[in-house]
Amino acid sequence: MGGIKDSTYLDVQKTLARRFSPQEGWQFAWSPAGGAQPEGLLSRRVAGRTERVLVNVKMTPSVPAGTIEALEAAASADKVDKAVLVVPGGAAVPEVPEGIDILEMGNWQIVGGRIAWAKNIERSAFLEEERAKRGFA
Repeated sequence: MGGIKDSTYLDVQKTLARRFSPQEGWQFAWSPAGGAQPEGLLSRRVAGRTERVLVNVKMTPSVPAGTIEALEAAASADKVDKAVLVVPGGAAVPEVPEGIDILEMGNWQIVGGRIAWAKNIERSAFLEEERAKRGFA
């Protein structure tokens, strides 16, 4: 993976860890590069049973309906407990069937139809405010 993709996927893992905590036994594994959907699998053993959750990441301003359908098909084919779609905050997501959860990443946002890192949004707002104070805006 490249540098930007690596950092994005680290943010995805942090988002997943908030919901599926490693302290509760959840383990995450990425699918091999170039593999078909889903992109990852969360699993844990509880009371002699293995719980499995498929994970797909869609870093787009709007999620195509086909992505939801493909994730749903993969979840039913693999006989998993549920599926999770990770998207940037504010992404347009079509109607989602039961069994698929949507996790929004707070540190990636949709701004003006584009994906922006939240720190850049904060920085831009601060710079605009400073320019206005100094009469440069």
